[in-house]
Amino acid sequence: MYGKHFGFAELPFSVTPDPRFSYVNSDYREAFATLRYGIETRKGFIVITGEAGTGKTTLLRRLMHSVEATVHTAFIFNTHLSFTELLRLVLNELGVANSARDKQTLMARLNDYLIEQLHKDHIVSLLIDEAQNLSDEMLEELRLLSNLETDRAKLIQIVLIGQPELERKLEQTKLWQLKQRVAVRSRLAPLRSDEVASYINSRLQTVGYQGKELFNPGSVQKIALYSRGIPRLINAICDNALLIAYATSQIQISAKIIDEVGRDLQLLGSPQLKTAERKESSRQTKAQYHDKPGRSEVEEFPTASEQASREHHHKRSWTGAGIAIMLGLIILAGTVLYSQQSGSLVALASNIDDLVGGHLKNLVRAQAKPASESIKDALPEERVTAEQPHIPTATEQAPELSASDPKQDVIASAKIENDAGRLPTPPNEVSDLKSQSGTTPSNQTAVAAKTRKQAQQNQPFFSDAPVTAEKLEFEILKAIYNRAIRGVEVSVRDGTVFLTGQVATEKQKLAAALAARSVPGVKEVRDQVTVSSPMTSPDREG
Repeated sequence: MYGKHFGFAELPFSVTPDPRFSYVNSDYREAFATLRYGIETRKGFIVITGEAGTGKTTLLRRLMHSVEATVHTAFIFNTHLSFTELLRLVLNELGVANSARDKQTLMARLNDYLIEQLHKDHIVSLLIDEAQNLSDEMLEELRLLSNLETDRAKLIQIVLIGQPELERKLEQTKLWQLKQRVAVRSRLAPLRSDEVASYINSRLQTVGYQGKELFNPGSVQKIALYSRGIPRLINAICDNALLIAYATSQIQISAKIIDEVGRDLQLLGSPQLKTAERKESSRQTKAQYHDKPGRSEVEEFPTASEQASREHHHKRSWTGAGIAIMLGLIILAGTVLYSQQSGSLVALASNIDDLVGGHLKNLVRAQAKPASESIKDALPEERVTAEQPHIPTATEQAPELSASDPKQDVIASAKIENDAGRLPTPPNEVSDLKSQSGTTPSNQTAVAAKTRKQAQQNQPFFSDAPVTAEKLEFEILKAIYNRAIRGVEVSVRDGTVFLTGQVATEKQKLAAALAARSVPGVKEVRDQVTVSSPMTSPDREG
């Protein structure tokens, strides 16, 4: 889709293990040399390990394309097999026709073939990918298979390629004999941060790109941070970044685009990224107090961990305020009943004064402290003190009450009973009403309503504005491309999505429809995608 926009003859960041895109650094060169040396000198067992996505399968495919015609290879990528099934598959890969079903007959046929190739001075190699998934019993069977040998050399060279779990599995006591037979081994490491730019340029050169610099230095640093130097992740990030740039008519990839891709692919959990986020967040927080009007990139695009922390903090604050209000009402009601029974209006006013001025105020402060202690630490002490809400006592609210005037006692008692049934006024409304003590009750009500409206406007909200068809098409395309599906065209009319185009497998067609349905705002999906071939192929590690 974006190939014509950037002038690519073909897409440069495919995740398939194409040996043409092999990036050769010191680690890769060493692993490839180790692999060829172990096979050509008939060492028996060779072990290559590396994290997922570091290019182990690409290394195997490059070897298969580069060895001489005298080297015969059997490539096994499905490790969930019995040993008998493995023997049948190996003979089939080597082009040896055999319909036998029992293990002994298959072993005899393989041994005959190996001796035949040895007489021709040919080499037979068994390449097993994802070897960390092999059971201990299968590994022991492979050790016994390596016993097919002559006085001079091993008849079959067995290459085990897998993730670091393979190394830990070979350390088991029961596999000690197999470990002793491993003649050569090597390990593929992720790319260093200073190698990421060279890796990207290498893939662009492979497809013949000769235009201007596509990825600016800031974006390359972000790619190294999100991918942790794993080539497969670098490919996925760059592919999605080019798609976003194409959709937004940009000709260069910026760090902001890479951040968006990192969120879309959920690559926010690496320790290096968390450290960088903390440093950036600290820097932006300090800048807020010195340059208040500006908005930083971190503020505009909060990380997933920051968003979760804010939501938790918001819920905790409202929960604490609700508990404080409820306890205040219960204690207030109990105080009113006690004072009515005792028959003393002065005692009632005193109790309310103690309650509001003491216990309730401390409770509200205790609940509000976790929500504001970070701001309190950053602001001057005088400002914090000035912003503390003041809750007037009963004496301040009704200074005209007097126990010597029975008529006033009756009026005050009715007023207090009426107030006891209402929720306490929020601190910001109390402050506004107190500042306008000279206004009439109707004016106070209007001021309180205005204050409440302003508080609601300051709260975050989510707009119900309809999503445009263009935006929805872009989100659907991005969801489909995130699943490594190409060839699908998208159009949207009145919330109904029409999928057209052609894909390679039925699985990709189903995945494209599921991706479209997962986008918010989609009412219906009409799938008109065709399948070019009914054959499917298993996903393989790149």
